[in-house]
Amino acid sequence: MAVSSRELIAPVLVTLCVLTTASCTSHSDCAQGGTRWFPPVDTQRLKNTPGVSFIDGLPGYQQTTDYTCGVAAVMTLCSYYGMAGVTLTPECELRMAREIGAREIKKSDDPAYRPGIKPDEMAAWLRGHGFTVSVDYDDKGDASGLRRLQENVMKGVPTIVEWADLMGHWVIVVGYDTRNNDDPWDDVLILSDSYDRYDDYRDGYTFVNANRFYWLWYDVFCSDKLTWRTMITATPKDGAGGKR
Repeated sequence: MAVSSRELIAPVLVTLCVLTTASCTSHSDCAQGGTRWFPPVDTQRLKNTPGVSFIDGLPGYQQTTDYTCGVAAVMTLCSYYGMAGVTLTPECELRMAREIGAREIKKSDDPAYRPGIKPDEMAAWLRGHGFTVSVDYDDKGDASGLRRLQENVMKGVPTIVEWADLMGHWVIVVGYDTRNNDDPWDDVLILSDSYDRYDDYRDGYTFVNANRFYWLWYDVFCSDKLTWRTMITATPKDGAGGKR
């Protein structure tokens, strides 16, 4: 769930830009004409690069609120599978937020109140709409969770995950790069990201080093307790999906 607003991140982005070019004053300016810190995610190249597994067709829908990243992930997944009635629009986003039960980020006197959305709530909605769903956790610390993500991508199965980015953020793992070596901590994950603000191309994809992601792959903000490495796999039952 993205808790940072444009106002909160703008000073950081401006500072980075000023360090490199006097004419660059915002994220959009950097992307359009200033210094570009990151390369674009070339999906065509990814599909044909040795050591890289990539599921095409899931660029992250960009969330319009600070609490609907989980909803956006479900929307993107449903759209990928061609589910009827799901459109990548703000109207559908807010409707699904109400259906799934996503909660706004706000102060509450209720100690049980948790903003955003919980894994079981997402799973229940998906099951109610014709998906076979598995919710898994991994607290081993031996990189086996990374291998699970890699295996799913190789099978063409997108995996919804939550990590501590932005104090709790849902994304979909759609790509995995081993970088042609046996060190899992050197791997790279490609994410379908509904809050794509970390590179110079707002195309719905972000990428992150596997080591960094792995040790931030937990939640303490939206859940009742510390949870390690949440993974949600959801595939449509026969007849539930459309084009896939």
